[in-house]
Amino acid sequence: MLQKSFGLIILLTSAFFQSRAQQSMTLKQCINYGLKNHISVKIQENNIEQSKQKANEALADYLPQVSINGNLDRNLKVQSSVLSMTSSDGSTIPGVPSGSGSGDIIIKLGTPYAAGFTGELDQQIYNQAKLVGIKASEPNKQLSLLNKQANDESLIYNIAAAYFQIIVLQKQLELQLDDKNRYEKLLQVAQLRFNQGVAKKADLMQVQVNLNNVISQLATTQSNLSYSYNVLKNSIGVPQSTDIQLSDTSRWLQFTPDATAPVPEFNYATTTPYLQQKAQISLYDFNRKNIKAGAIPSLSAYARYGLNGFGNSMSDAYGKLYDYSAVGLKLTWNIFTGLRRSAQYKEATVDYENAINNLKLNEDNQNLQYQNSVVSLQRTDSSISVNRANMVLAHEVYDNTSLAYQQGTSDLSALLNAENSYRDAQNNYLQSLLDFYRAQLDLHKSAGTLKQYFEQL
Repeated sequence: MLQKSFGLIILLTSAFFQSRAQQSMTLKQCINYGLKNHISVKIQENNIEQSKQKANEALADYLPQVSINGNLDRNLKVQSSVLSMTSSDGSTIPGVPSGSGSGDIIIKLGTPYAAGFTGELDQQIYNQAKLVGIKASEPNKQLSLLNKQANDESLIYNIAAAYFQIIVLQKQLELQLDDKNRYEKLLQVAQLRFNQGVAKKADLMQVQVNLNNVISQLATTQSNLSYSYNVLKNSIGVPQSTDIQLSDTSRWLQFTPDATAPVPEFNYATTTPYLQQKAQISLYDFNRKNIKAGAIPSLSAYARYGLNGFGNSMSDAYGKLYDYSAVGLKLTWNIFTGLRRSAQYKEATVDYENAINNLKLNEDNQNLQYQNSVVSLQRTDSSISVNRANMVLAHEVYDNTSLAYQQGTSDLSALLNAENSYRDAQNNYLQSLLDFYRAQLDLHKSAGTLKQYFEQL
């Protein structure tokens, strides 16, 4: 049963790598693909276009507005008006012939049908609120561009992090397969010695336990590797059904620390989060100015031309049309709005001041992240060399102990200890390698240099 499990592990591992041999990609190719094809990139591009159209919309409020209206009324009951033929003291109004009576005269105003056409042109002459809206369009467009830039940086970080995770897991899977092969051979030797009566059953069982542990670790690594591939495919924007393989793994596994490598400097004013917040602060400030501008009178001009027609039938209403026209100025002044404008301005001021305070707070936080990343990078940089050398040394110890065990000059306990030490050294080296690449990504993220990192790959 155990041998069948070994065979299944090998079969699954082989199928796993073969299934990904259809599409080979380097780290830079993965990032480049994600920056062009991830759905979030399309969303950000749409937002940029939307900000441009909002700018056009704001400008349109200050351009001439032309409207044409038409109407046809069927007056079911024509309005009437009463003309009194006497004065307030009861005497006959001068000019009214005597004998005509003193009753009121009822006059119908209008006709059963009335038609009209009106064309009007309006032009803003001065409207401070709309002028503020036009000026606010620029930081709004800048913010949409910066949001896309932040999204690109996020994609670079996520893709690279997933890529390095896969590289380490693949190497770990490879080493665990080597561990399994060694334990299988050791199990055969232990079984032979037990059969010959020169080894204890406990030794045989201990080798079997260690082999089972390795098989369990293989299954866990296999699962983690599949998960990491799914994360990578999601990060670059390809369907989960796509089979991909990493083509430059040896480059990253053979990394040699370089103490002279330059470390990106921290300048918060050049980072995307800073520029985003500055644009947002500008928008908050324009919002305050827009509310304040609501108290300033606005002036507009208009020109109107119209046609009216009346008749007892629909055709009569359009038979003869009477034109009219007018030009004028319109002054609008919202002098008092209760406490609404004052409250809105104070609320906008709070948003503005909080944004300024958050800018300083985020600068301190990002500077802290940068300093921690530098420390982490330096630590992992030095630990890679130490752990690599330790792994080589642990392998030599294992080889010597294994040879001594085969020659009968060392017991199984010493061999298993050497084996465990070698596996620990392998895990420590791979973990330090992964920690280094993560620290490197965190450093570039906090320094705002992820784009430069991508371009130099």
